[in-house]
Amino acid sequence: MRISFHGATKQVTGSAHLVEINNRRILLDCGLFESDRFNPESPNRQFDFDPASLDAVIISHAHNDHIGRLPVLVRHGFKGPIYATPPTADILNIMLRDSARIQREDARNAQLRNPDSEPLSPLFELADVEWVIERLVRLPYEQPTELLPGITMTYHDAGHILGSAMVQFDFKEGDRQRRFLFTGDLGRRDMGMLFNPTVVKDIDVLVSESTYGAKELDVYDTLLKQLHAIVLRAIRLQSKIIIPAFSLGRTQKMIHSFLELFHEHRVKPVPIYVDSPLATRLTEVHREHPSCYTPESVRLLQSDGALFNAPELHFCPTWDDSRRLNYLNGPLIIIASSGMCEAGRIRHHLRHAVEDPDNAIVIVSYQAEKTLGRKIAEGAERIQIMDRWHDLNCAVYVLDGFSGHADRNDFAWWYEQTGGNIQSAFLVHGEPESMEALSPLLQPFVQSPVVIPEKGQSFEV
Repeated sequence: MRISFHGATKQVTGSAHLVEINNRRILLDCGLFESDRFNPESPNRQFDFDPASLDAVIISHAHNDHIGRLPVLVRHGFKGPIYATPPTADILNIMLRDSARIQREDARNAQLRNPDSEPLSPLFELADVEWVIERLVRLPYEQPTELLPGITMTYHDAGHILGSAMVQFDFKEGDRQRRFLFTGDLGRRDMGMLFNPTVVKDIDVLVSESTYGAKELDVYDTLLKQLHAIVLRAIRLQSKIIIPAFSLGRTQKMIHSFLELFHEHRVKPVPIYVDSPLATRLTEVHREHPSCYTPESVRLLQSDGALFNAPELHFCPTWDDSRRLNYLNGPLIIIASSGMCEAGRIRHHLRHAVEDPDNAIVIVSYQAEKTLGRKIAEGAERIQIMDRWHDLNCAVYVLDGFSGHADRNDFAWWYEQTGGNIQSAFLVHGEPESMEALSPLLQPFVQSPVVIPEKGQSFEV
């Protein structure tokens, strides 16, 4: 067995790992790098392997850093099946179409700004997305399936977002029966909406994510208490709560948490407005997969026979719906994208809210360096929103415990539950400091030294 690492090595984007078993070539994920998509030298436009040589592609979940290059892979000659859980397949369809639309708009806008420049070429077009959708094979959790002769694949619930999965391969190598496991992105425990990550035992080779391997995040009960206090403040001051949130996963989790406060903890209900067309479409997908939620969550989220249908919850499909929120008096909650405040309708709401000390911004998503969201989270006195500067007078709360990624304590719990005796282990999808902090935590359960691979490195195991 050989594993080659082609992305998410000492970084958190571009997930792509090539597994070769008995002369069969299987790619785990095919995600976007954080890179200029229009740059001809971008790693998003090229591969270190021949896509046409792949026998299959396995997707762990539908975040763009795990699926965003699939149309490019198909354009470069891949013709095999693409496996995904049913929810991931539904979400992937929406996410890739949205990505193609954004790239086309960005290319057009750049041409309008510089009409004499060379036309920019998007990474892929909608037609490329259609070829990806044609190749999708839906595979539910806990259903062992012969992926290729002699190789059985099983998906396990990773608890990260709707449809997220760990990927298990069982195969024979000579007389030995072996088991390989890729965690994908591992979720947190006891977060209320999704099931805890499945425990997998008897692992021979492990590839584990490590995003928050150096962090200990607040437990869910603490997060709910903090959210409770923020809602009470908004009720007292008749003000607005503005939440920048990623459309996939974080928006739906925040809806769940507010409904839990209102209906389980008897907090006075406050209107919730979801102002993101993409989040609205993705919430429709969330409604279609009730088996992915804990029974308690289904009871909480269900109203009039539909999930995410509470009377306090309102969606804003049009720009007019979005603008009307400016004229509503609080208390109210606005959840909008983008999660890092770099685009989308959230900037419109921030512009109208940041100078009022009664309002609050609640940061619940990861904020990359130099983004507007990071500046808000770090308490900048003045921030630039689009073309204007504003005093940041409103209250700012950072609740990063709402992350969908396992923290250090979650990793420790999951590694221990595996039973140990792992022959080889690799850490991916994390910044170097996170990997270096997590490695000693994983090492007691692994026979050989834990490896932190470089991009392009290959290992026989």
